Amino acid sequence: MTEEHAAKRNELHHERLILVPLMLAGILLIFAVIAQPDVSLFTGWWQIQMSEAGLITDSVAAGGVGGALLNAALVLALCTLVVWRMRLPFTGVSFACLFMMAGFALLGKNLVNIAPVILGGWLYARYRREPFSRYVYMTFFGTCLAPMVSFLLVHLKPGIRWPAMVVCGVVIGFLIPAIARYTVRVHQGYNLYNVGFAAGFLGLGVASILKGVGVEFEIHNSWTREGHVLLCILVAVILGGLLIAGVCLGCRSWRAYRPILRHSGRAVADFILMDELGSCLVNMALVGAVGFGYLLLLMPLGVRLNGPLVCCILSMTGFGAFGKHPKNIVPVMAGAVLAKFLLVEVPIVAPGVLLACLLCTGLAPIAGQFGWYWGVAAGFLHMTIVQNTALLHGGMNLYNNGFAAGLVCVLLIPIIEGIKPEPKE
Repeated sequence: MTEEHAAKRNELHHERLILVPLMLAGILLIFAVIAQPDVSLFTGWWQIQMSEAGLITDSVAAGGVGGALLNAALVLALCTLVVWRMRLPFTGVSFACLFMMAGFALLGKNLVNIAPVILGGWLYARYRREPFSRYVYMTFFGTCLAPMVSFLLVHLKPGIRWPAMVVCGVVIGFLIPAIARYTVRVHQGYNLYNVGFAAGFLGLGVASILKGVGVEFEIHNSWTREGHVLLCILVAVILGGLLIAGVCLGCRSWRAYRPILRHSGRAVADFILMDELGSCLVNMALVGAVGFGYLLLLMPLGVRLNGPLVCCILSMTGFGAFGKHPKNIVPVMAGAVLAKFLLVEVPIVAPGVLLACLLCTGLAPIAGQFGWYWGVAAGFLHMTIVQNTALLHGGMNLYNNGFAAGLVCVLLIPIIEGIKPEPKE
């Protein structure tokens, strides 16, 4: 095959990649109807739009399994449409962002609370006189602070709640891109959840101001066991579909897949641009399977899939196209589990611990760059730090693990750089 033919084939594949998030949205919609095949599907969805959304809020508890999956399908479809409208190619960062948007629609995001944030990102682009396409992914990731919008919607008086929530969301969307461009220099690409790190600081500032005028935040613990079997089937269908698609696109052997494992994962590590599309889709399935498998191992202890846990699996799966692979996530997860047994005085099946063990994989580039032992150290440190960071922003940053991961990088990367052997001349 000539280089010209190969280029045309890859271009065609990239054009077809929009089908992946669209098919995911379709699967979520089908399972939503299966879960609630009556009017409760829509009433549950509306209840999610009007409810609080801070950590930890299980959308399944607010609107039922069907309502939560419908919310995820609509959020994903909207974001996919925006990316398509911006004429952006669908690459690894697209999948990481869109899968995360779908996942966190099961853990706090909804159409009502993300809309003002997206408007703020668009206004920032207009202010900079630059195309919104340059900031669209930062803005989507920045919707992790959408719980602040919902908080105002729920707690303020009817006459001012809607203007206040719109202003709050617009300010968040306007400021997040500027902060995120700075924080990436702080952790040097070793935290895949960069916007979560930036949002932690912005959330800290906004929450501190609101606390100063008498507003009190509460850390929620909305956690349900409803719909476990259906959600297990849903996850299996998604991961199986990605695996089959990857195999059909040419990743049929270890030799075809192995090149991905040679990447450290340090941002920017876009596997769709750096490797074959088939191997990237297989990697997404395997990364998601690691998270799903970990939860399956804990099911004898009482773990059941719900909105937040499916969120974690989808987030891990998306970042299987942008920095994560089994080789660099397993050491970090092992370090988090080790910290739980040695230091953290809460059960391994506690909600916050489960989320931390899965989302600490945002630190996977440390294991990929410096070795598995530093990955274990990163996961260990992450588990100890993340237990305290939600208090700083009042649970208003859905990417709390991204905030904690950034703090881990600030502490650990200088230590690694300071003690690693100097290269011989």
